[in-house]
Amino acid sequence: MSMRTRQIALITLLSLATAIIAACGGAAAPPPAEPVIQTVVVEQTVVVEQVVERPVVQTPTPMPTAEVKEELAADQTLTYVSRNFNRLDPASEGGFGRFIISHVWMPFFLRDNQNNLQPWLATGYEVNDDGTVYTINIDPKAVWSDGTPVTAQEAIDYWTYGLDPKRCEGCYLAAFSGFDVIVGAKEIIDGTGTALTGAVAKDEKTLELTLIGPDPIFINRLALFDTGFAKMEDVEKGPLYAADGTARVNGPFMVKIWDPDKGRYEIVQNPNWWGDKKPTLTRIVALPAPDENVSFVMWQNNEVDAAQFLTNIRESIRAETPDVFTPIPYATNFLFPLFAIEPLDDINVRKALAYAVDWDAAVAAAWENSRNDRVMTGILTPELACYKEGNWPDWGFDVEKAKAALAASKYGSADKLPKIRINTNGQSPNYIRMAEIMAEQWKTNLGITDVEIKPGPIDSFGQEADLVQVRRSSAGAIIPDPVSFLSGHYNSFMSKTSSDAVSGAVAAGSGISDDEVGAMLDELKLMKRDDPAFCEKVQAAEAKLLGNYYMFPMIWDKFEYLTKPWVKNFNANVDNNWYTLLDMYIVKH
Repeated sequence: MSMRTRQIALITLLSLATAIIAACGGAAAPPPAEPVIQTVVVEQTVVVEQVVERPVVQTPTPMPTAEVKEELAADQTLTYVSRNFNRLDPASEGGFGRFIISHVWMPFFLRDNQNNLQPWLATGYEVNDDGTVYTINIDPKAVWSDGTPVTAQEAIDYWTYGLDPKRCEGCYLAAFSGFDVIVGAKEIIDGTGTALTGAVAKDEKTLELTLIGPDPIFINRLALFDTGFAKMEDVEKGPLYAADGTARVNGPFMVKIWDPDKGRYEIVQNPNWWGDKKPTLTRIVALPAPDENVSFVMWQNNEVDAAQFLTNIRESIRAETPDVFTPIPYATNFLFPLFAIEPLDDINVRKALAYAVDWDAAVAAAWENSRNDRVMTGILTPELACYKEGNWPDWGFDVEKAKAALAASKYGSADKLPKIRINTNGQSPNYIRMAEIMAEQWKTNLGITDVEIKPGPIDSFGQEADLVQVRRSSAGAIIPDPVSFLSGHYNSFMSKTSSDAVSGAVAAGSGISDDEVGAMLDELKLMKRDDPAFCEKVQAAEAKLLGNYYMFPMIWDKFEYLTKPWVKNFNANVDNNWYTLLDMYIVKH
C-alpha cells in the first residue's frame, strides 16, 4: 500500500475517546457506530478520504460580513483580564498565555472545541503504513515577521532546545507534548543525548519525523500550543527574549510588549502575516489581576471585554448572566503536588496526612458547596476515557489509619516532624481555605501544629522557598487522552527530570519517583486505543501512580472564559487556545 496523504480537515479525538470507552466496557458507552468512508472538502485544501464513526460536516465560523462590518466598533482592541502572566515562549508556556501563543508562534495544526484538526502552519501530512514515519508539509507561503521563510530545520532546532531541561529552564514541552515518542527525544530529556535524530528536514518546507513505535495520537501532539517554535537567534537572547516585541513570529499576531517585570502585556497584529485570512482584532491588552476581587470589579464595570476566573466569585456572575461563559470541554485537576522534603520524604507521613483529612467536607467548606460533586478522587477525570471511580489504593478519611501511618514513619510522632510548609500559588480564597482546613484537621486528628501557609507565588517564602513541601498546582487534559493526561502528571510531578511546575525552576523532580510507572506509561503511549486491554492497563498505571501519594487532591474543575456580548465569534479549545481569533471582532456597544 502506498503512503497515505492526509489533508487535515477532520481528525477528531472525540471519536477516539468514544471508541476507547466502548472498548473498555464503560457502563454508559454505546456500541460504536458502523464506520463509513467520508469525503471532506475544505477551502484551499485537497479532498481527504478517512474512516469516521459517523458523517460530520465541518462548518468554519464565518468572518464578519460586509453588513456586520458596518457595526464594527471603531477600536478593535480586546482587553482581557486573568490571574497572571509569565514569560511568553512556546516550550515554557503552561499557564495563562495559552489563549494567544498559538497565534504568535504557530504549531503545525490547530484544534477546535471538538478536537478537530485543521491546517495551521502546515498544509497537511503523510504517514507511512505502520504509523512510524510522519512527513509534515509546511505551508510554502509561511514566513517570519521579518520576511524570511519558516523552515523545517528551525522546528528541529527549537524542539531540541525545548526538550532539554538544562537549556530550557522551567519548560513544559518535555512534560506535556509526548514528544518522547520521537527517536532521540527521550535521550535529550534524560541528558544522555543532544540530537533529535528522529527529526529530519527533507527540504526547507518538509519535516520528516520518525517515531520509536506507532503512536495512535501523534498527529494531535503537533497541534499543542507548546509545539510551536521560535527562531533560536531570538531564544538565545535569554528567557525574556519576547518581552520587548523584537522577537520574530510566524503567526497573525505579534508581541508589542510582554514583560513580567513591568507587568505589561500587549499583542498586536503582525503586519507581515502571510495567511489568506486576516484578523479583525487589531490589539489585545492582557491585564494581570492576582486578586480576583479586582478582576470582578473590572468585569462588572465593563472595563474588560473578556475574563477568566478560577474562584467562586464567578458564581454570582453565572447566576445573573450564564450566557457569557464559554467552558473548556475537559476538566483540569487542581491539586497540591508534594515534594520529598522532610518530613514528606517518608511515604508513611504522606499517607498519614492524606488519611487525616475529610476531603469531601474540606472541599464543601472551601468551595461553599459549589463543587461537592467534583472532589478529586483520582487523576483521570470523569470526562476522560478509562475513568474508574475509587482507583486510588487505600484512599479515604480514616483517623486511625492516619495515626498508624504516622507511627510507622521514621519520625514516629507529630512532635518529631519538621515544619510543613504550604504554598497556595495564588490569592484564591478557595485555595487558601483548603490549605487552612488541611492544617486544622492535621492538628485535630494527628496533633501536628507546626504548619505554615503562604499565598501568592512560592518566592513569598523567601530563602525557605526550597523547603516548601506542599505546592498548589493544576494540570489539564490538553490532549483528551488518558495516557497523555497520566504522563503529564508523572512528568510534571514525579519524573526524575521534571521541572518544578510551580516555581518554574529546573529541578531533579519532586524526589518522589517511580520508574515502574514510567515504563507502564511508555508502553501505553504506543498501544492502540481500541485494544480490549487498554483501559485495564491505563487504570493499573493510574493506581500505581496514585499509590505513591505524590499529591493532595482538591477538585476537578473546568476552565471557563467569560466574554461580553459585544465580543463576537469567541471560542476556545481544550488547551485554552482562542482558536477563533481570526474570526473574532467587537461590535459597537
